[in-house]
Amino acid sequence: MSGNASPHHPFPDRWWIRFFESPDSLPLSFFPTPAETEAEVEGLLRLLDLPPGSRLADVCCGAGRHLVRLLQRGYRAVGVDVSAMMLGLARREAQTRSLRAPLVRADARSLPFRAACFDAVLNLFNSFGYCETDEENEQVLREAARVLRPGGQFLLETRNPQYQILFAPVRQRVRAADGSFLVVSWRYDRQGRRLHSEWRRPRTGRVVYRASMRLYQLEELRALLSRAGLEETGLFSGYAGEPFDGWERVVLWRGRKK
Repeated sequence: MSGNASPHHPFPDRWWIRFFESPDSLPLSFFPTPAETEAEVEGLLRLLDLPPGSRLADVCCGAGRHLVRLLQRGYRAVGVDVSAMMLGLARREAQTRSLRAPLVRADARSLPFRAACFDAVLNLFNSFGYCETDEENEQVLREAARVLRPGGQFLLETRNPQYQILFAPVRQRVRAADGSFLVVSWRYDRQGRRLHSEWRRPRTGRVVYRASMRLYQLEELRALLSRAGLEETGLFSGYAGEPFDGWERVVLWRGRKK
């Protein structure tokens, strides 16, 4: 696959376009197992305490891991993602369960929904921080707030820099979709405060994929969320509601529209 986006592609050429339009993204992303996903959905529903029938937007829904299970439980959930491949997988997963999944291909910085139309918005599995600038990342949060009704809830899962920095740089051998092996390495850029990833062919060293993610310290993240019009109602390190003490792998931030 070419490193450049097609001239007919409706979205800008960013690393996540190439990565998440490739079948390799499925094994290389270390997605949770179905059992883990079931536990996450049960946990997020406890954290949000939303009755069935509530309107939810799963922004950056990927292959619909959470979306399909929310639909099964009677929630009016809509999946949004920039990747046509991922949306296709989500659609097929819903069809295997005799469900119709409302799916929209869109950029999280510009959601194609009217204001105040959702009871909750989800942004899960480290889908935040991909954009090149803080302003663009903040726009993702502003859009989430815009489409929430007053008092509507937002749940964000993102990486904890304290945990990630401890493990950067690191290298790991991983298997691609065709069964071949790649070597992935991570490097933390302290000046840019970004985690850079590269997947290479082990024999030639040729880079196959690159990724870059802005890691936000908790106070930075809180400032972005507050400016976006969201106020914090809970901070957790997992879907079971475990408290966040500062060194856990992920941050689960729960809030509501001011």
